[in-house]
Amino acid sequence: MMKNSLPFLLFALITVCSCVDPKPTPKGLDTKLIASEYSKGVVKIIMADPELEKEKPGKGYLSRGSGFVVTKDGYIFTNKHVVETAVKGYIYYDYIIGKEKKSKIDVYSDDIINNKNLLKVHRVGHTIPLIQVFNGKSENDYTLYKAEVVAIGAGAFDGALLKIVSDINDQTVNTNFTALPLGNSDNVSQGEKLCVFGYPSQFNGSSEMLLKDMSTLSVGIMSGSDFVMNTDYGYIKTDAEIHPGNSGGPVFDENNKVIGIATAKGNKTGIGLVGGINGMYYISAIDSKAHRALINLGLTLPTRSTSINTIKGDKQPLKSKALINAAIALRVKKENQIKNPPIKYGNYVKSKIFFSNMSAASNNNLIPNTSKRYTSFTIDKVKGGLIWTYVDNGLGNPLYTNKLRVYVDKMDASGIYKQVEVFNVTQVNSNADITHFSHAFYKAGKYKIRVYSATNNAYINSGYMSISFK
Repeated sequence: MMKNSLPFLLFALITVCSCVDPKPTPKGLDTKLIASEYSKGVVKIIMADPELEKEKPGKGYLSRGSGFVVTKDGYIFTNKHVVETAVKGYIYYDYIIGKEKKSKIDVYSDDIINNKNLLKVHRVGHTIPLIQVFNGKSENDYTLYKAEVVAIGAGAFDGALLKIVSDINDQTVNTNFTALPLGNSDNVSQGEKLCVFGYPSQFNGSSEMLLKDMSTLSVGIMSGSDFVMNTDYGYIKTDAEIHPGNSGGPVFDENNKVIGIATAKGNKTGIGLVGGINGMYYISAIDSKAHRALINLGLTLPTRSTSINTIKGDKQPLKSKALINAAIALRVKKENQIKNPPIKYGNYVKSKIFFSNMSAASNNNLIPNTSKRYTSFTIDKVKGGLIWTYVDNGLGNPLYTNKLRVYVDKMDASGIYKQVEVFNVTQVNSNADITHFSHAFYKAGKYKIRVYSATNNAYINSGYMSISFK
């Protein structure tokens, strides 16, 4: 009897055991699983300037975003625009729009420091990324780390690779971080459910409030693709909520794997834009160790990648605040000189400047009368044209100089006269009350001619004229 019962018992045991799956395969988007398993791997990234932080606690916390851990030893994916100030630097400056003065912190660029609307620079510098990792459910359950930027995208693809290098006190870190599972962004289908995970900026104010901002999940669908905003690789569109601070955070698909990086929100449609995770294949390639590890973890070469370029995360050189402000002061001085020329004193109180298309010699050795004096001229577009400038100090008043210095200013698109040429006129009869000289012009536009005595830099007068092409 015992022999006959043994096969039955074995069959019963196998049947019972086969009904128990210790780790059932997730089916469909599971936000509870994402929140419970991966919340410690979704991080807040705070861009800080240590020098400003020394002045006042919290003053050095300049911007923020999100990111996510992709390897246990602390490599992180995020957006380029979240951490760009650590590489290219930042500039804190005053500028003017119309008649309104404003202040702004922005990524350092030559376009900003050369802009005529720049009024004053308060600081230039580089930030460092601080990584806030929440370990529990309380707003105080977090640890801060320091990271370095390993690589950022150099084209339209908005990606960056970071590495945690120490704790907040510069001590070595031996922590095993929670790495998020990587999916394949080329396999995401329109209509598929997506989950955005990150740290939208809910609170403004002190650094303490900034640090208490906790993570947020939002759910939507894969709305479609966009290849206009990002020609490198394209964007995945989603109706899931994406707000400032979400940038750089992970986007999960129905396999509960990360298939993208939350990047932006469309101004017109409000649709969120997500950078496909496969684009990070090229961003991470700059670090061979990280690249090999990420490929083993599932990072996939994108099928479309026309021009994803990468640069190292090394700090780029900046001009100093003093140097930029000195250039601003010089520009303002020149503009004021053009707008408000020096007042005529003493010898040149009665002086005036006028223009003609003829010299005195070609006018029977006579100064052109008022009917032959003009304020507008037409010249040949190829050959240019010769314009005669007359400097008249008034009947019986000598010029008191044998050399003139002439400044030619041309009006730019914003309506401001900018100096384009300077030259000297020699062999002037200092005892004569009037003189004249010619100058060739080749460009159409509005001009201001300023005349000074070259012997003592005394201002004589200015004249205005316009030139057009035949």
